Amino acid sequence: MASGESATDMRMSAVRFWNRLSPWTRDAALAVLAAGLTIGAPALDFLILGVNDPPIGMAQRGWPWLLMVLAASAPLTLSRRFPLSSVIATGMITLVSVLIGQNLSPWPVMIGAYVATYRCERRRLPVLVVGAPVWMLTVAVIMSGALRPSDVVYAIGFALMPVSFGYALRVQRDYAFQLQRLHIAERQRAQAEERARIARDVHDVAGHHLSAIRLRAMGGRREADGEDALRTVAELSAEALSEIRGLIEVLRDDEPRLTELPALATRLSCPGLTVTVKVSDLPELPERLHGCGYRIAQEALTNVVRHSGASTAEVSVRVAGTDLVITVEDDGTGADTVREGCDRKGSGLRGMRERAEQLGGSVVAGPRSPRGWLVHATLPVKRGLG
Repeated sequence: MASGESATDMRMSAVRFWNRLSPWTRDAALAVLAAGLTIGAPALDFLILGVNDPPIGMAQRGWPWLLMVLAASAPLTLSRRFPLSSVIATGMITLVSVLIGQNLSPWPVMIGAYVATYRCERRRLPVLVVGAPVWMLTVAVIMSGALRPSDVVYAIGFALMPVSFGYALRVQRDYAFQLQRLHIAERQRAQAEERARIARDVHDVAGHHLSAIRLRAMGGRREADGEDALRTVAELSAEALSEIRGLIEVLRDDEPRLTELPALATRLSCPGLTVTVKVSDLPELPERLHGCGYRIAQEALTNVVRHSGASTAEVSVRVAGTDLVITVEDDGTGADTVREGCDRKGSGLRGMRERAEQLGGSVVAGPRSPRGWLVHATLPVKRGLG
């Protein structure tokens, strides 16, 4: 059992290593494999036989033969971009080598046929199915002359082996791709249904609370003392806002960007509070960093409005080294315990810290000298790329 698991782990490690290679490196590795098999197979026969009369293909070994091997293997480096053309070029060079007596082995053509079957367009597959046996029979006739029926069957079967193997892997790949598309479609359908349900909930919540607020406000106009009516309106509106905020959050598709912070500052500025934003020239950043940084700044400014009693607030966004740094500071006189209380309730500062920690960053907040409050967030740019 342990040996079986070990073999599986080794195969998975090999697959992961292969997938980490660049496409050009993989194609170059196939070309090197083809050349190695072509050169190594006759040498192995010669070493095993141990005689001075090496098998066919070794007698003509030398620089011309070696150059033919390299020429036949070189087109495989383009097999990803030109799968069918590369195997045709390899086949023609190998056929020429047979005509001039160099007698290359069919390894480059077999590897090229497998790769072409796996990568080429589906409408070109018949070219490989027909061309591979024709090429193999042509080579066999040139080398051996007349062929027996059994030789023909053997040649056709040998030629179709790499094509069949490449087609089997192609079918498996296409099946995995279709399965992935099916899963994506099912997930999108589920999301659409969830959005429709949330839209209905938003409609019901908003309709109910706004209707109740309207009725209560109309009733308050007829009452001598409208204080109770106003208190009820405030409670209903707060409840409706809380419920709708939780529902709307699920519907957000796009993360806000840091470049939208000036607009946020404009909305929050009022006669008693001036909010300024300084965004340095930022490099291209991932959406996750934009969204996280914006939310942190938004929550910090919300706390300024709610708790600080500040007259000015300033937001600074810059990249320092490998980190995105966001600072929000104000000149307020609000009690520190009030702001820390937001952290204990699971919102406010704790929410900002949780957002930053998801990207491997941190948030530090506290009083600043001589007065006011400072929120300092650090987000690593590399973690945001993951």
